[in-house]
Amino acid sequence: METKVNENGQAKVAGVVAADNTQKNVSKNPVRELKKDMDEKQNTKPQAFQEANLECKSLEIKAAPDLQLPALNLVQTLKKIKELNRFSIQREKLIGTIDKLEDFEILQLDQAEETNLNHFQRCELRITDDNGNVFTTKNPFIIDQVSKNINSLCLEKLTEVEAHIFLNL
Repeated sequence: METKVNENGQAKVAGVVAADNTQKNVSKNPVRELKKDMDEKQNTKPQAFQEANLECKSLEIKAAPDLQLPALNLVQTLKKIKELNRFSIQREKLIGTIDKLEDFEILQLDQAEETNLNHFQRCELRITDDNGNVFTTKNPFIIDQVSKNINSLCLEKLTEVEAHIFLNL
């Protein structure tokens, strides 16, 4: 292939056909005709398919209100209120227990700093049943572990109870 320089400084390749910049009529282009045929086929769906599609859409619209919870009648509403009250009372008791335990530990820590002892050193753990049987220990390690265990159990139960407290209006 040989290249020749044109007068305006652009290279001209010999043997290359020059581009024809004139507009041509492309309405009879086979690709356009094929696309037009496909569009017509898609727009002329069978009548049964169109009806089924409409029925499906109407079912979707009808199904949406069923997702809402049904309105409670008076008996169900009162039952729900009693249940929420029970959970609320249980929640308050758990919060009271957690607060008492934390206050007790803070008091013991304050006293232990003054005497340079373990913060449960002067404590006694006593468990008594209905028959009068008593378990007593003064071991500070056991008392510390029991205190931590009670606190974690109360916190777990508190989150469980709070998860049950909700109101749907």
